[in-house]
Amino acid sequence: MKRVLSIFAVLLALVFIVSITACGTSDEPVQTTKSDTDDTGTESPPSTTLSATEGSQDYYLVGISQLIQHEALDAATEGFKDALTEELGNQVQFDYQNAQGDPNTAASIANGFVASKVDLIMANATPALQAAATATADIPVLGTSITEYGVALGIEDFQGLVGGNVSGTSDLAPLDEQAAIIKEIFPDKESVGLLYCTAEANSLYQVNTIQTYLKELGYRVEIYPFNDSNDLAAITTTAVSEVEV
Repeated sequence: MKRVLSIFAVLLALVFIVSITACGTSDEPVQTTKSDTDDTGTESPPSTTLSATEGSQDYYLVGISQLIQHEALDAATEGFKDALTEELGNQVQFDYQNAQGDPNTAASIANGFVASKVDLIMANATPALQAAATATADIPVLGTSITEYGVALGIEDFQGLVGGNVSGTSDLAPLDEQAAIIKEIFPDKESVGLLYCTAEANSLYQVNTIQTYLKELGYRVEIYPFNDSNDLAAITTTAVSEVEV
């Protein structure tokens, strides 16, 4: 227990550093470590996986579950690893897994981390967080690239504190300001289309929130849900034909 509390305390201190580190890469393309893919389609740990001091078993094993390869998510993962490595050096090892966009794979990854008795799980994106929170109530879980934890974890009357073994950072954008920008750029348009992924709870949350602001600004709002990337192009084509923005 002392070991778990120790790493959890370190990571809570680093959680803000992670956000700053990840955001700081936006000016240039993110360079990620190339990973090999095994026969199951799950990525094996990158070649930069850290090793403990030779002959020593005294290290922390951190499982990283990333929903999909994407520049923003890659940056968050690399920022997390860099900050933790700077703090712990060779006392930490990373087991990096990529769910390839499949929530079922994210669940398998989380269960695998529990079976491996990792010291901590870093869940990158909402489905990865949901899978990790379902898989364990004991291993500390840190989320990143999460819009709203109350929505992601089904917490009613969420006041900013998750409780239990889950913590992390939020990337919720200022949706009222985004709506205002739309009004500034397209003052004469009358309709706005909002696309969202049905597999992402926080996607619907953002759509429901920003549509309120857009309606207050006088826009007619149409919502276009899509299941995954396979039907995104068709849904986008429909939206383009029906709305002005």
